[in-house]
Amino acid sequence: MTRLAPNLFQRRYDDLVGIGLSKLPSYAPAWTDYNAHDPGITLIELLAWVGEAQLYSLSRSRRDERRAYAALMGVEPHGARPATGLIWPDPNDPTGPAATIARQKIFEPGLGVSVDRTQAPQFQTKLSQLWIPARVAALTTLLRDGSIINQLPASNRGGPPFQPFGSDEASPGVLRMDLAAIGHDPLFEQREIMDGNLVIGVRADPAGTTIANADKSCGHSPVQVTLVVGTKRIPLPIVEDSSGGMLRTGALVLDVSAVDIRPMKATLEFRATGLERAPRLVRIAPNVLPIFQSIKGQTTNPATGEPDQTFDLDGRGLEFEPGSDPVTVVVSNEATSETWSKTERLDACGPNDKKFELDTVAARISFGNGVNGAVPPLGSTITASYFLSQGQAGNIAANRKWVVHGFSGAFGSNPDATFGGEDPSGWLEQRREARLRLNDGHALVSAADFQQAAVQLPSLEVGRAWMVSPSQGDLQTGTLRLVAMRARTAAGESGAPPESRQWLESIRERLAPRVPLGMRLSVIAPRYVEFTIQAIVEAERRMDPDSVKADIRAELQRRLTLVSSTRANPARQFGVPVSRQDLSAWIQSLLSVKQALQLSIQVQGATRDTVELSPIGLPRIDLDNSKITVVRSGEGGAA
Repeated sequence: MTRLAPNLFQRRYDDLVGIGLSKLPSYAPAWTDYNAHDPGITLIELLAWVGEAQLYSLSRSRRDERRAYAALMGVEPHGARPATGLIWPDPNDPTGPAATIARQKIFEPGLGVSVDRTQAPQFQTKLSQLWIPARVAALTTLLRDGSIINQLPASNRGGPPFQPFGSDEASPGVLRMDLAAIGHDPLFEQREIMDGNLVIGVRADPAGTTIANADKSCGHSPVQVTLVVGTKRIPLPIVEDSSGGMLRTGALVLDVSAVDIRPMKATLEFRATGLERAPRLVRIAPNVLPIFQSIKGQTTNPATGEPDQTFDLDGRGLEFEPGSDPVTVVVSNEATSETWSKTERLDACGPNDKKFELDTVAARISFGNGVNGAVPPLGSTITASYFLSQGQAGNIAANRKWVVHGFSGAFGSNPDATFGGEDPSGWLEQRREARLRLNDGHALVSAADFQQAAVQLPSLEVGRAWMVSPSQGDLQTGTLRLVAMRARTAAGESGAPPESRQWLESIRERLAPRVPLGMRLSVIAPRYVEFTIQAIVEAERRMDPDSVKADIRAELQRRLTLVSSTRANPARQFGVPVSRQDLSAWIQSLLSVKQALQLSIQVQGATRDTVELSPIGLPRIDLDNSKITVVRSGEGGAA
């Protein structure tokens, strides 16, 4: 048993009885018989006994009790979890695989991988992978309007971030990756060895998204991939997409079993539909190696033929997840070999049930006694197979050189840290998770709940959220309206509003399961009112007009900030109009400005004194199409 709070169990039975007797004169003055035969004294003694037992249980709890309490909140213990990562070959290394492997090769799953010249834990390859002798000759984005963007320089350098499908989620473009053989052998060879998968590595912009565990793949990818050779087009099914449609760092695993040609050059075309937002990448390349930190363990013991046989598994860090069967047990002899199955409780089994119990914390296997569960027969051999990982020790820092067993020299590096490794959960971790679930996993009730949950959604870049006060119609239909806004770049407001219909629907789908029964959620964008200004401003003496104009633009952009991540520059409130006097006052507050001589506002081509807004409206100034003229003080010049 584990002590949770040893200082609680300080009162014993005699202490509690004494406390109860001491209170009788003040609470029951007429009660004078305190002898043991009195029924009231018996009740005090009974309550003291119950109180002592409760204090004891508060200070100590068994493992099964803690597990039952945790299950009430959906928390179940887990074993060690392996770290995962991606190894990227270096195309500029003359001794690396990108330059030395000139023919296609199959990397089998389970191939040993380790960090060069360190004592870091052993990793292994994750899947059967086809290595093709290719270099990326060109990487271009073909937009719907016919324009072409060259993305290869940015991808080769690892930045700046680029948008592989353009910035329009509603009409994404096509990403074309041209591959060329690095030697005299074709990209794809004999079909009989084409049982591996082609892996395309994706590095997302770390400033715009959370790097996800590369082992967490999505069931359906919004990306479609086609291999193009001349006039022939071969669709390549996506076996696994840990990048979530290129929204996060991961890998696209492509099934190339249908490729029956031997090209020296080929093109991979990537298309996407139903994107939550436009992806932003810093690198994309083939032949990236997915790895994970795990080793296979095996323990063999002879069967004693005695009831209640137990043995411990070799090694530490057993991997197990709630509801899984982490250990395979085979009982064999010279004639037969049979797999026994795991049960939660042997006492619920019959005498012929070939079951075993697994204590995941102690890593111990127990068999039955012949009454509850069968006994492994004498003379047979018991073999237990399982996976072990070193948990958090597998989280390796970025930019390490890696060695793949069977290859000389450094194979590649990991530009992102390997992560996802966790040690087995103890009662402290379970209690922490339970508190997080109570705090973050409850139903959304208040406006603050909805706003906080929307901003915390991963990958969607929700910069601001605001609950609309319900109208009479909303109250009758049970509709909740949430205004959501995307995070802005440093450039501020430019182009079309970034809140697309697909993006808003993605927010609604993720929040809908937490909406109370009988209510429905509607996620909408603000009602923007775009406007421009025409202004003539007189600068202070000896001030450069171009510098003053830049100051004015920066001040207007700051005053009209719609989404902000800092308290020093708060976002503009909904429904607050902008008047000509407001703009003049903001401009004249600058130290470099002497006075605003003229200023007018244009909304949809008409001159207005005020930008009027609805309750969920926001003003959106178009500085690029505004005309701001700065006149030198006393000189009449302008910029």
